[in-house]
Amino acid sequence: MNNKNKFLSDEFLNKAIRVLVVILLSLGVILLASQFSTIWQTIAGAIRRVIVPVALVWLLSLIMFPLIKLLERRGVGPRGLSVSVVFTGTIAIFFLIMYFLLPFVLEQVNAFFENDFPAVQAYFENDLRNDFIFGTDIYDWMIGVFNDSTIIEDFISGFVDGLTSTISSRLINFFAVVVVLPVLLVFYLKDYELINDTLRSIIPRNYEKDASELGSRLNSTVGAYIRGQLLLMVAIGAAATILYRLIGLQYFFVFGIIVGLTNIIPYFGAIIAMIPVVIYAVITADTGPGPILVIIVNVGLQNVEGSVFQPIIMGRQLEMHAIVIILSILFFGSLFGTFGVIFAAPIAATIRVLFEFYRDKRRQKEQQILESNKP
Repeated sequence: MNNKNKFLSDEFLNKAIRVLVVILLSLGVILLASQFSTIWQTIAGAIRRVIVPVALVWLLSLIMFPLIKLLERRGVGPRGLSVSVVFTGTIAIFFLIMYFLLPFVLEQVNAFFENDFPAVQAYFENDLRNDFIFGTDIYDWMIGVFNDSTIIEDFISGFVDGLTSTISSRLINFFAVVVVLPVLLVFYLKDYELINDTLRSIIPRNYEKDASELGSRLNSTVGAYIRGQLLLMVAIGAAATILYRLIGLQYFFVFGIIVGLTNIIPYFGAIIAMIPVVIYAVITADTGPGPILVIIVNVGLQNVEGSVFQPIIMGRQLEMHAIVIILSILFFGSLFGTFGVIFAAPIAATIRVLFEFYRDKRRQKEQQILESNKP
């Protein structure tokens, strides 16, 4: 059959009609769904409100459940007693840390607002103009344009309107998570095996073994990441506090805590932690360490983290390319907000485990097919 008759054959026309019908139906479904966008947004918001506490419970259980199993192996039981010991101990450690650290933090914060805050205000009002890189004329022109515009008024009015419309729902969601999270965590830890077995029972019997193996991989890999990340935060925060103290930075304790807390955000956390301390060093360069020294300390600290702390504490099992981490932060941050930014790395690690599990199973099947075809 020649090419002209080929496109007029019944077989080709039938395929073209089927493809056209699928395209039209897909467009129809998309058009129909777009008519109910408000409903879909409500459903998506409800799903996000459920996913966040459930994900937090799972991540916290990866930290706490190994401690529960350790206590049970040492004879601390039944399960309710071991859960109570671990849960109470975790809360006690948290409040002890707050009890000992909070006075130092409040002392340095109060000292900053009493002693250095006027200098910071004066710098932005006067000294910044003289030190502006493009000259005072450009600075005055920019300030004039900024003052003549309505950027501040528009921002404040939009911020107030958005705040008044969402503050009640945000507070309700926050307190719901705070109240529901401990209850969910206690019940999940108490019936850990039962809940996991129930979830596995939903899966068809043919895939039950694979699901069990996948669950073990997720628990070990992501759990190791979470536990390692906590240790890494403490190590980096302590190291930053000591280094800031050694170079003579006045509010070394507050800045060190900021470094430790922001370290949970890969790559961006180091930049976020560096911004306030560098600004403070620029403003107080006459009485404290210069900004160059502060930048050198922060860069050196990040290099030590990547070459020393991270290999020792985290190991090499969760190495992911920087592009993957950055894209994960952008995607999950836009999807889940602050929680998405903080937990982007463990979510990406979870996806990586899923991908590697699928790849390993596919290779196993290919190997079995090759072995079965051998004479």
